[in-house]
Amino acid sequence: MAVSTLSFLGGNGHCAARLSAVRTLLPPGIDLVAVPYPGFEGRQRAADLEGFLTVVADHFRSVGPGLVYATGIGGLLALCLRARGGLTGIPILMQGPVLWGLERRLMPRLMRLAPMQWALSRVFATAVFQRRFVRKYFTQRPDPETTAAFFAGYAQCAALPDFFAWLTPDLLRSLETELAGQPEALADVRIWWGGRDAVVSPRELEWTVSALGPVSELVARWPVRVFPEWGHYPMIDAPAEWAREVAGALAAAETV
Repeated sequence: MAVSTLSFLGGNGHCAARLSAVRTLLPPGIDLVAVPYPGFEGRQRAADLEGFLTVVADHFRSVGPGLVYATGIGGLLALCLRARGGLTGIPILMQGPVLWGLERRLMPRLMRLAPMQWALSRVFATAVFQRRFVRKYFTQRPDPETTAAFFAGYAQCAALPDFFAWLTPDLLRSLETELAGQPEALADVRIWWGGRDAVVSPRELEWTVSALGPVSELVARWPVRVFPEWGHYPMIDAPAEWAREVAGALAAAETV
């Protein structure tokens, strides 16, 4: 049986437990591979963003995915790779991506301060914070094992401060220049959004279109599909539906 690879670009604090339920629900012949981010799940941190992106790009070259699924900040990382000539010819499906809305949020600005980074990792480990987070951002309460692993992904992520240091307005200005000179980097991108996503607003796309100037029309034409009952974590909230939809997207990408 031929095997098709689906590469998963996770968000901040990503851990293997976020995909544990869906792995058993995907049809045979689909290999779901989470991109091994440096500084996540005990891996060594990268020295800088370029080193981080090099590791990610090397992974893609080694597995040759049929589709890249990028969620949260993974969407911005996918564009960074495209701007650097990576992921050429590989379709990208972004779900609830963090893009140019990054510079409009208070939290990323605060998290560039070392004391706030120290506090964040400890807050994520408290039961009170976890209960409030689950109520606000999940549409279904995960089982205790998944919940514990989800928050451990944040608390144990050595690269957490790196993302706040690297993914900044200065990076966005650089991307604007790079993408303006190579509009082909914005080709073959589709967007999925959860109608109940309380983490990232669909205004993210409006802000991205406003920022990209000469190539903004290409982003404005990205196909957008809204799943009314999904939140930001459909692979946890609705694993069977997510697996079915992703399998269909991968099959469609490979027939183009």
